[in-house]
Amino acid sequence: MEDPGFPDKKNYGREGEERAALRLQSEGFNILARNYFAGRNGEIDIVAVKNSLLLFVEVKTRSTGDTYGGAIYSISRRKINSLKKSAQHFLLNNPQYYKKEITCRFDLISFEGDDFNWVEDIVR
Repeated sequence: MEDPGFPDKKNYGREGEERAALRLQSEGFNILARNYFAGRNGEIDIVAVKNSLLLFVEVKTRSTGDTYGGAIYSISRRKINSLKKSAQHFLLNNPQYYKKEITCRFDLISFEGDDFNWVEDIVR
C-alpha cells in the first residue's frame, strides 16, 4: 500500500516534465518530443527547438530541495553517456536537425521543492 504522505514518484515526475515543457514553450521553444525513447540507449525527457538551437532536456523533480546536493549531482557519467547516445539516435531519425547550422545543447531543468532551476549545457 502506498504511503499517502509521499507523492507517487511517477506522477510527480510527469508533473515536473509538464511544467518544464510549459516553461520551455513560454521561452519560445517548440516541443519536438517528450519521453523520446532511443531503444537500449535510453530516453530523453524533452527535445525542443528554438531557431537554430536544439535542446535535449533532462528533467528532475524532487519534493524537497538540496537533497544529496541537488538535481545536478544526480547526473552521472552513465546518464551523460545515455543522453549523448539518445541524442544521436534522435538526430539520425530526424535528419532535418542533423545539420551544421543547428547547435545541440543538453540542459537540466529541475524542480526541487518550490525552487525552479535551469542549468544550461550540462554535457561538454
